[in-house]
Amino acid sequence: MLALTAVPVLPQQEPLGAAPLGDPAGLSQRADHVERHGITWQFDQKYVVGAFANGDPWVLGPVHLIGITPKCVEVDGRVLHGSMVDPDPSTMMQGYDSGLFADQKRERYDAARNVAAGLSVQKPLTLRPGQSLVSVQSREDAKAMPNLQTAAVLTCLEKPPAPDAFRPPYVRGNKSPRFRVADIDWKKLRRVKPVADVPAIETVAPGLERLWLDHFPEWPVRYAHPLDNMPDYGRDQAALVGSAALQLMLDLPNDKKRDLLVRLLQIGIDLDGCLRSGCRWQGIGGHGSGRKFPILFAGLVLHDDAMLAIGREFPGESVEQGGKGGWFAEDCQTFYVRETAPGVWNGGHGGYQAEHAGLAEWGFSHTHEMKNDNVGWDANPYRRCCTANGWVGYALVARMVGLREAWKHPAYFDYMDRYMAEKHTEAWHRAWIPWHAAMWDAYRAKY
Repeated sequence: MLALTAVPVLPQQEPLGAAPLGDPAGLSQRADHVERHGITWQFDQKYVVGAFANGDPWVLGPVHLIGITPKCVEVDGRVLHGSMVDPDPSTMMQGYDSGLFADQKRERYDAARNVAAGLSVQKPLTLRPGQSLVSVQSREDAKAMPNLQTAAVLTCLEKPPAPDAFRPPYVRGNKSPRFRVADIDWKKLRRVKPVADVPAIETVAPGLERLWLDHFPEWPVRYAHPLDNMPDYGRDQAALVGSAALQLMLDLPNDKKRDLLVRLLQIGIDLDGCLRSGCRWQGIGGHGSGRKFPILFAGLVLHDDAMLAIGREFPGESVEQGGKGGWFAEDCQTFYVRETAPGVWNGGHGGYQAEHAGLAEWGFSHTHEMKNDNVGWDANPYRRCCTANGWVGYALVARMVGLREAWKHPAYFDYMDRYMAEKHTEAWHRAWIPWHAAMWDAYRAKY
């Protein structure tokens, strides 16, 4: 099992003479560079460094960086391997790669946001306490999708955190480490028997080990999901979250679950930071899924009322009904058919009539484009291929751990019941990961 508290530093390091205040385990060291998943940050001298519970590095600052590997370069007019300090989740503007989002016109690349360009001994970057540095390695093929190979984050702190601290969100906002592994309420997890074909938990955990770079508020965010770090497509991202959630419900010892749990909670903490700093993951076809559950789950397991309140604070309201269009795909795409004017159902969109009143339904992009709704089950292929079939795992787990009320969108759960009861012509229509459907059939009636 991976030792999540290992300090991710390169060989040139020296232990501290005494553990600094706030670091009772003495896990801090001094180093002139740190590395994480193939990305190296070079300092001008040795600084106090350490690692968060998931293995991501921190450094005490202010710190002066004189190099980042891979080096930011320009190839055939394209800037690769950029870095950003405290990314802003409310905008598509970025400084990672001038070809990101397959943007040939470079419309969303802002050179001023790329702090890695021209970095050297003569032109150092000062990272101050309360800042995060996100660095990427680009894929050299400009036509590759996603456009990035990997990404990692270095967090600058004023003082050492607790040795079991979770990393604060990598986007703009509060960088005080708020949560610890010691805060985990293991009693919130269930212990049920696995069905046949459930893989070993060790096969799922690696998919959540690296930084999930997910801070852009529109569907082209898939181009920025690093190939080595996470799935690029919403359906696949949701399915992986579902696998992780279901694995944590199995009758396994806590030490077998620890790595996966820490990683899923870290993703939830990061997504919550993105959400509160302006990000949203609206449902458009198969995009946007899988972001709400990790936040609510982290709130439940870490006893954080703010994360548990996102269902109330960020509702899935239709634009045509006076809302802002919703923040999460599952809420954006599920709804109850209702009479919106005398004799008019669902705003006149989708062919719904009085006999459909109260039906838990799905729409391709319901909250902001109701015109794409359609009463026909097979009218839009995304109903079967790329949405609910990826939601199965965490829809079940949300019921198992009592998150249905906190979700604050009952149409989602009622639609999932309807969807799973439907006869599907292909196995992957019902669940993108087949054993998710088997777990649903085994346990849905009990929760």
